Amino acid sequence: MSIPFLHIQRASRIPLSEQIETQIVRAIRTRRMRAGQALPTVRRLAASLGVSIETIQKAYSALKEEGWIESRPRYGTTVSHTLPASLLMLSPKREEERGPFLSRIKEYKQADGFIPVSGISLPPTDREFMRAFRQAGEEAVEGMFAAGEPGPFGLLPLRSRIQGLLAARGCWTNIEDICMVNGTQQALWLLADQIFKPGDAVAVPAMCYLPARDVFCDRGVRVISVPVGSEGMDMDTLEKICEKEKITALYAMPNAHYPTGASWSVSTKQAVLGLARRFEFSIIEDEYFGELYYTPHPPSTLYGMAEERGEVPVFYMSSFSTIVHPNLRLGYMVLPKEYRERLQKAKYLLDGTTAVLSQQLFLQVWDRVNFPGYMERKREELRQARNAAMDSLQRRLPAEYTFHTPEMGVCTWVYAPQDFDSLGFFDACLKRGVYVCPGDAFAVEDPIPGFQVKFGAVAPAVLDEGLRRIAEVLLFDR
Repeated sequence: MSIPFLHIQRASRIPLSEQIETQIVRAIRTRRMRAGQALPTVRRLAASLGVSIETIQKAYSALKEEGWIESRPRYGTTVSHTLPASLLMLSPKREEERGPFLSRIKEYKQADGFIPVSGISLPPTDREFMRAFRQAGEEAVEGMFAAGEPGPFGLLPLRSRIQGLLAARGCWTNIEDICMVNGTQQALWLLADQIFKPGDAVAVPAMCYLPARDVFCDRGVRVISVPVGSEGMDMDTLEKICEKEKITALYAMPNAHYPTGASWSVSTKQAVLGLARRFEFSIIEDEYFGELYYTPHPPSTLYGMAEERGEVPVFYMSSFSTIVHPNLRLGYMVLPKEYRERLQKAKYLLDGTTAVLSQQLFLQVWDRVNFPGYMERKREELRQARNAAMDSLQRRLPAEYTFHTPEMGVCTWVYAPQDFDSLGFFDACLKRGVYVCPGDAFAVEDPIPGFQVKFGAVAPAVLDEGLRRIAEVLLFDR
């Protein structure tokens, strides 16, 4: 007996036993292996894969400890009849369909002739900001050549302004702990490379920015998904996961979670920090839309809350790419001071420092437009767009579809009944000239039934027309 879908990559940095363990877990979760199904003996599987008996024993031992398989006299080793209840199970048919579907999502993202109801783009940068960029070009070039070589973490004047921006939000930071990056995706890569070892585990939201998941996977990190809802992460599930195995870090978007737009309550944030203290894991806090909040006061961050007690290492990151323009590949992360030296070395080895011209250009623009004041005006503009979008959703959606009003960011989530057909919905909307992303476009595993709605990128009347067409799909095309 063998397991035909097991494949060993001998050149991988991931130990062979962990490759086997991960593939068997995946097979169980996608129902390719059923409860009670027999597994090969240790000797037989070792022979079929060309690995040592010790390798298979180590994989089987880990699977037994986690509750995926069990051994009984006369029955041998089988898939457990009582599987870990805290983890999601996938339909193999859905798993096969998702690859082509994600390719189609990317294909239609830039296509003309569709009303874009989903995505992360902001309105076109206003004239004042564009004029400031044009005027700042010459000064930025002069500044680049006049300045000495900056350290790996970037230009001090720009980091100083970011320090002030964070202070206005109640996050007190040391300027030496602020690192400029080429977008938060580079920050994620650096952290995945430096704070994880191959085979370590990271907990991520079951719905998230999928390139973040891909970064972790690329570095050999095991990704464990945690269900999310309108109130944030499922704390009970996260606690059960922590009780079953050691996680190195939690990747989270507690404010304006992408793609749902939901923000955690203060009590949920406190609960997460409590779990981090209890189970000794770090937190990677990704604030996609750090300055785009609509509450009277900025929402609290895990970083700011953790700093008050200093017991939990929190890596905070945000990006100007998502609040100014996607082509401005410029962001920053704030590190726990104990990681400063390590990350300085890693950043230097990666690219020396973030592009100096980009930093100089944004520094000049920051001062010309008074960036904090500019963001205040942008928040008011987007607040009006949000209110118009909520009004359209209230008028257009069938009663069984629900949504929440986001306190931050530029999107919300429409929650659909459990029998919602994501793939069929996407195709039906395309036929009506609407580009909209359902849960499968963002799901690490099983998606939340429903779809994302963004606001601010198109005029309220255009978005309203897109939602009118979506309502027709929901009412007549399902």
